[in-house]
Amino acid sequence: MKSAQLEAIASSDCEILFDNLTRQLYATDASLYQIEPAGVAFPCSAAQASSVIQAAADAGISITPRGAGTSLSGGAIGEGLIVDFSRHNRQITALNIDNRTVQVGAGVVLDQLNTYLKPHGFCFGPDVATSSRATLGGMIANNSSGAHVPVYGTTADHVVSLEIVLADGRINQIGPAYQALRDEHEKIDNLVRAHVREIADRMPPGLLKRWPGYGVERFLRAPNNLGEILAGSEGTLAAIFSAELKISPLPREKGLGVIFFASVAEAMQVTVELLYLNPAAIEHIDRPLLDQTKGQLLFQPARDLLELDAQPCNAILLVEFYDDNVAERLSILQARQLGLRTKVLTDAKEMNLVWSVRKAGLSLLTGRIGPAKPVAFIEDAAVRPAQLPAYVAGLKSIMEPLGLEASYYGHAAAGLLHVRPVLDLHDRGDLEKFRQVADQTSALVRQFKGSLSAEHGVGIARTEYMREQLGDEILRLMCEIKKTFDPKNVFNPGKILSDGGHKIDDHLRDNFERPIELPFAPVLAFAFKDRSFIGNLEQCNGCGGCRKDAPTMCPTFLATGDEIMSTRGRANIIRAALQLRVNGHDPLQSAELDAALSNCLSCKGCTPECPSNVNLALLKAELTYARHRRDGLPLSERIFSNIDLLGRLGCLTPSLANATLGFGPLRVLMEKALGVSAKRSLPRYARMRFDRWFEKHSVAAVYERRTNNATVADRRYKSDVRTPQSASRTDSSRGERGVPTKGRVILWDDTFVRYHEPRIGVAAVKVLEALGFEVSLVKNRRCCGRPAFSQGNLDAAAKLGQHNIALLNNSGVSPVEAGDNQVGRLRYDIPVIFLEPSCYSMFVEDYRELKIKNAEIVAKRCSLFEKFVDDILDREPSALHFNPKSQNVAIHAHCHAKSLMNPEFMAHLVERLPGRKGTLLDTGCCGMAGAFGALASKYELSLKVAAPLVQHVNNHPPGTEIVASGTSCRHQIVDLTSAKPKHMAEIIAEAMV
Repeated sequence: MKSAQLEAIASSDCEILFDNLTRQLYATDASLYQIEPAGVAFPCSAAQASSVIQAAADAGISITPRGAGTSLSGGAIGEGLIVDFSRHNRQITALNIDNRTVQVGAGVVLDQLNTYLKPHGFCFGPDVATSSRATLGGMIANNSSGAHVPVYGTTADHVVSLEIVLADGRINQIGPAYQALRDEHEKIDNLVRAHVREIADRMPPGLLKRWPGYGVERFLRAPNNLGEILAGSEGTLAAIFSAELKISPLPREKGLGVIFFASVAEAMQVTVELLYLNPAAIEHIDRPLLDQTKGQLLFQPARDLLELDAQPCNAILLVEFYDDNVAERLSILQARQLGLRTKVLTDAKEMNLVWSVRKAGLSLLTGRIGPAKPVAFIEDAAVRPAQLPAYVAGLKSIMEPLGLEASYYGHAAAGLLHVRPVLDLHDRGDLEKFRQVADQTSALVRQFKGSLSAEHGVGIARTEYMREQLGDEILRLMCEIKKTFDPKNVFNPGKILSDGGHKIDDHLRDNFERPIELPFAPVLAFAFKDRSFIGNLEQCNGCGGCRKDAPTMCPTFLATGDEIMSTRGRANIIRAALQLRVNGHDPLQSAELDAALSNCLSCKGCTPECPSNVNLALLKAELTYARHRRDGLPLSERIFSNIDLLGRLGCLTPSLANATLGFGPLRVLMEKALGVSAKRSLPRYARMRFDRWFEKHSVAAVYERRTNNATVADRRYKSDVRTPQSASRTDSSRGERGVPTKGRVILWDDTFVRYHEPRIGVAAVKVLEALGFEVSLVKNRRCCGRPAFSQGNLDAAAKLGQHNIALLNNSGVSPVEAGDNQVGRLRYDIPVIFLEPSCYSMFVEDYRELKIKNAEIVAKRCSLFEKFVDDILDREPSALHFNPKSQNVAIHAHCHAKSLMNPEFMAHLVERLPGRKGTLLDTGCCGMAGAFGALASKYELSLKVAAPLVQHVNNHPPGTEIVASGTSCRHQIVDLTSAKPKHMAEIIAEAMV
């Protein structure tokens, strides 16, 4: 872009960024393609959008409107100016229940709209699988639809009017009730009427999805509505700023039949047979997709519900019914005894579990291990539902000679299967197969008189096939429509109507054409899945799941709305930085890479919530370590890596240490020297360390057992431990609950329990002893290494891990502080109980990533305190006795705990206490993230991330107990609210009788 053009665009009344970071972030979408733009604009109003679009058009710069950037065909990327309508245009207004309409900005996300409508009993009908991030502007531009087309049709069926911005800057409302663009309307009306015969031939009836290009066949049915032309135009005619939409009543009743098959072919035939039941949806899921859910925490409940491990199958049909005669139709379905077996679901939670697998199909498939992936390029073709068996047979006749496997999943009731052949696009041979499959599939779709682009858009991927699909006459008609709206050809040029610039195998992402070469030797195992740094990085397919509004992934995006703060944005920048190794460019020192890494909280939210399992925490640790290994470890990182040492030193003179940390001038100096914010409180040191308390407590416990004159309830679980002589009160009615009956457990006393919050350790000991366990601590244990790992100080983390695993491994004698203070051999099955979730995740996950010998053996013995206690009480409900008390308990689960287990059991655990009502808060990361929230440079971002948690805490009525088992979470809550959060161990211990 020339300087004069830059100046012209920059002079518009709109935020525009031309920096390299932003250009790289917007160079890709969810497709295979990559085109670096000249800049990105972020309009807040229609006037701003008009200003920047007119300036770009006048300067001869192309314009690509963009929503969430989830296009699978390359429709949201371009070399000129990207206009991002998703950041600011998220207003929902003018809800009219009587007329069943609502006004939305183009950036409103579908789930956001449906959350708004649900209390009123309504929804927006078309339900795309990407509903958690798909914007309404993008859905209109693509004429998207989703699973329930038999009920709701496509997005165009629900558009009342559109507010659009034309290339000359005009802002117009179009729709049946508006008279704008009369000249353009009349011209298009005449053009379309002149091509009725060609339209009927190329777009025959019976197709439930959309046809590619401009909605000329829809306009024939509604010639008073220019919106029919705009819907599905993919940003090639104008920019959509807002829309008035029709809304639909929520279904009164739902029921889901799940039919299991031995083959895809049988499932396709049964689809045709079931259409007479008028289902709301029939969705198909095949074995390749189902297999990708194995080992996935988020999808294991669905696997269990469907019994996929015990009774595997090769295909599944999800047959859903709405409203009328749901039970009767489900009964008919079940009575037919189709396939291998049938399962009927009517519980909303269970149905949602199954639908979650289907909705995550795209990312689950691309999460396949290795460079060969199920690729999206023929995935958008649709035929009439009755043609599906023959169409699938035709596709297999294309795949099999080329030796390709493929996944066939999608909207069977609408005749659209998202077929994804498995190809390695790094490989030239597979690139040739890519071209062959695309060419032959286009011919096959034309043979069936189907649509090659039925909901995902034409974009880059299918533009070259439009002549074959639509014919010369229809293409000429569409060219005239394009000239009428966009005479300068500035809106998304070369897409839908080819100018020769876009082929299906051009503009592929750089990492396909130029494999990434790392400037360092990776040290982490990436053991969960990929066994490779590059393999995990390339798992990011750009689907944008990390842009969703719900916690946990990705907390910094939720707080800021900036693309660089999303998992996708970070992965894209890491990839771009590593590929820019030209002209002396140092990827490890690039400002762009620092922007990607420095604000990542390492919350691990992406590990389970990204269906492809991109693990930014590991990618960040590896890259930060590579920097430190080459350039040295900065002082602040060195100090933050040694929090355990600071704890030992602080507890030597806790009163002095605490007074010093509260001394204003010192805090100012700490902020200047170490970057620790003077606004942030720092943890106070305990007067008595937990391990010292435990040593005295153990002596008392041995005395009590030898004299047999006290129960667990008699012992004083306080920091001022009684001497053995004072532990003499008896209570014969309590029996001998103080005598261990279940063997030994090891309690891992983490840094913060030991030096800062010993009361939590005391509470845990009380609970575990009451359960009948002899509690031990590991003598000479060292910090788990989480602080060091978070700083990228992987050498230190590995040394700490090796030491700790050696102590706990069953292969030798390990010194343990036990009840009798004796040193003994640890049996391999002694459980290790963790109070701090980030320490727990270090043992069960990150020690394995550090390739520490025997880490997996020890990991099998590790358990989070809450889970250990809940499991015991599941088996022995009367193992503990509690006092009744009416109380609300709100639980904020730690991110690392959520990455490793489903936290719902925590609310159930609370409700084992009589009278308590447990609520698991719908919260994400607290924003503290260890040292992150203490840094002056990150303090404000930490507060933004914490805002939803703070709101949840403050919204609870007085008297509610707040549970947060992570020390960072408790720290943040104390700093930002009036609540006094407790660990789950304290809640249980206080309730015991």
